[in-house]
Amino acid sequence: MDSPIIHSAYDPSGQYLCYVTVALDKQRVGVQPTQRATSSGIDSVWNENFLYLDDSKLKITCLKWVTLASSDAVTIILGMNNGEIWLYSVLANEVTYKFTTGNAYEIKDLDLMSEQLWCIDSNDTFYQYDLLQFKLLQHFKINECVQLSKLSIVPARNSAAQLLVASHSIFLVDIESKKVVMTFPGHVSPVSELQIITNDYFISGAQNDRFLNVYDIHSGSTKCVLVAESDIKELSHSGRADSIVVTTEDGNLEIFVDPLISNVTKKRGNKSKKSTKKIQIVSKDGKKVPIYNAFINKDLLNVSWLQNATMPYFKNLQWKELSNEYTVEISLSSNFKNKSADRDLHGKDLASATNYVEGNARVTSGDNFKHVNDAIKSWERELTSLEQEQGKTAQADELLTETFGDKLESGTIARLNGKKNNLKNSNLKTAATTGTVTVILSQALQSNDHSLLETVLNNRDERVIRDTIFRLKPALAVILLERLAERIARQTHRQGPLNVWVKWCLIIHGGYLVSIPNLMSTLSSLHSTLKRRSDLLPRLLAMDARLDCTVNKFKTLNYEANDVYSSETVVEEDEDDVEYNEEIDDAGLIEDGEESYESEEESDSGHEEEGKYMSSKQDGRVEEEQGGHDEEEAGYSDVEME
Repeated sequence: MDSPIIHSAYDPSGQYLCYVTVALDKQRVGVQPTQRATSSGIDSVWNENFLYLDDSKLKITCLKWVTLASSDAVTIILGMNNGEIWLYSVLANEVTYKFTTGNAYEIKDLDLMSEQLWCIDSNDTFYQYDLLQFKLLQHFKINECVQLSKLSIVPARNSAAQLLVASHSIFLVDIESKKVVMTFPGHVSPVSELQIITNDYFISGAQNDRFLNVYDIHSGSTKCVLVAESDIKELSHSGRADSIVVTTEDGNLEIFVDPLISNVTKKRGNKSKKSTKKIQIVSKDGKKVPIYNAFINKDLLNVSWLQNATMPYFKNLQWKELSNEYTVEISLSSNFKNKSADRDLHGKDLASATNYVEGNARVTSGDNFKHVNDAIKSWERELTSLEQEQGKTAQADELLTETFGDKLESGTIARLNGKKNNLKNSNLKTAATTGTVTVILSQALQSNDHSLLETVLNNRDERVIRDTIFRLKPALAVILLERLAERIARQTHRQGPLNVWVKWCLIIHGGYLVSIPNLMSTLSSLHSTLKRRSDLLPRLLAMDARLDCTVNKFKTLNYEANDVYSSETVVEEDEDDVEYNEEIDDAGLIEDGEESYESEEESDSGHEEEGKYMSSKQDGRVEEEQGGHDEEEAGYSDVEME
């Protein structure tokens, strides 16, 4: 069954329980003491101090109790979905420090040993932090380890420090060599429980699975398999491998006694074991109350359940004295005592029939506009009645012809135009735009929203880009550079506009980028993209020189061709007037072009004179008549000229 508790964990002593719930769409962290009051009969004192997360998109993915040597205060380490790790002080009820991984990948799991904090994120990257100096020591990835979900530190003995990480399979990783030393057979579904119970054995469980596997760290063999009656939700062990307690999906609690001791009555090769004791909680009216977590330490067992949906209650039991199937009967009446006053948690209203119960509250999404539609319809009815009363006037005619939607639209446009005109000459417009763009950019980078990021990157105003990056957190600048490198590599036509973002990121946040360890691996995509682009520059310059040389040659050839064409045109016009005689050329009478041209003219004139003479001789009368006419024509011309 689903529980309103998202995450929960007991402190190492079992005196406090940290749990994460949701209140008004935002997560909150609460810590409750588990000790019973001595004289008043009150189970515990209710702690009203909660750590509320500011953003509804901010989620807690894992938590771990720790006591730092630098301070005696009890601290809880919170892994966040935005790539940050928070140190939460329980007594001060505030976050004292925030580590960052430099990207927006969520923290999957974390563990602590000797002031060294190890964690893994959803990008399968390992991170090591020093809690004394508050700095990142190293981060790396291992190719074989993918889709990691759980991490646990192996206690160091004579060998080098090692880590256990799990996805579906479980890997033993050597920290110094950064290689997988051993691989253990895992589960069908992703691993959800991974705890070291002794220096030689660890236990693992998976989501939606009722089996727990106990492995030998050194040999890699399976020691035993613990089988619960239903899917396992939470796990706790005493640290001495003499007892392991689990809470199951059906709300019961099961205890495995001496799980590492083999049962000689079992068949050879059968390593599975069932639980020894089973505990459940019921109310006085017979209603079953689900157990959501438990803590076992030697002979003491602390079980917890919820009342009023999110209020944890606790009960201590001597589990060795209980029967194999034990039922705890409780009263569901509120018996928590408030710190400030001796009253109920939510108070009592005598005028109300029943008290408020948080479990009965319903929270719906904000896209229900039914009440808005009803309000619009009521306004339309009022407007219609007004139009009917003033139908004879010009104002009524205008109201009848103009609908409510038109009025709403025109009024909205008028207000927007007025605001636009007021802000046109205001100096606050640039600052407001820059601040808005910075907020949108931060949200897009933290939530990995590519569509929202595109709306910001479409901005071409370099001044807005500069001011936006100046307001951006340095840790987010690394993520922005990675996103820009991806877009430059895929979309070459956008390199020019995106280079402006890259330039101002390097100028403004260059000091922070230099301080990041292994910066080359962090920005490997950007480095490879820019290096690949810069390698093309010499080739492009050589190509540009060749193109200039070729264009200059073409221009020279065009000028020469124009001169030759003009001279050839003149020669062709002269040759068109020359008549070529093939017979004379074959007879060898033409030595060159000039002589042939003159001979042709002389021959033509000789033939013409000979023809005229023969015709005049044959017909003298005609010639005389022609000569008389010529003389008359010549005389006529002279007269005309006079």
